[in-house]
Amino acid sequence: MAGIFEDLGWADGQINPSGIKNEIFWAPKTSIATFPQPNAAPANGDENASYDGDFGMVAGKTFNRLYSSQGKGKVSWESTGEKDCKMFMNKGTFKFPDISNAAKSAAITALNSNIIYVVPLPHPTEKRYVLIGDEYWDSTTNVNGDSGDAAGSEKGLTIEVEAPGFMPLPSYTGILELPDGTLDCATGVFTPAV
Repeated sequence: MAGIFEDLGWADGQINPSGIKNEIFWAPKTSIATFPQPNAAPANGDENASYDGDFGMVAGKTFNRLYSSQGKGKVSWESTGEKDCKMFMNKGTFKFPDISNAAKSAAITALNSNIIYVVPLPHPTEKRYVLIGDEYWDSTTNVNGDSGDAAGSEKGLTIEVEAPGFMPLPSYTGILELPDGTLDCATGVFTPAV
């Protein structure tokens, strides 16, 4: 990572969707053998805000899927730290719409686990996946549950995550191993396992 100053322009009429997609990917750090790394010699802003390489998984381990209700989740960041030591605090909020035993079990497991999250963002012309969590700092996951209070009211889990990092919501274009195949985050193409 380096200080790369480039024009930051905006095209009139540019399409600019907000929010996150409704399928998040998550894995505990204990399931990951090797991590993608920040680009050591970035040539441009894209490389300066991205991680290179793939997650190498421990044998028999994969990332898992986490459904998040559309319109209820988001990712964000804020700067943190003291002068000459500033970093970014990357954050995510996800909403799972049930409090089933499976959901409560996920809450039990996630609460004190150090988890890496890969979050897809909607965009009409490119694939965008961002990371919360990395090899260097621990992530924190808080899970709250709610039954709702009236017919048709919102219920389920609210999952709030945060992790410090070198860069704000770094982009990830590598491969994700999933229980039923692999996802290429550069293209968005899922290849089923054979």
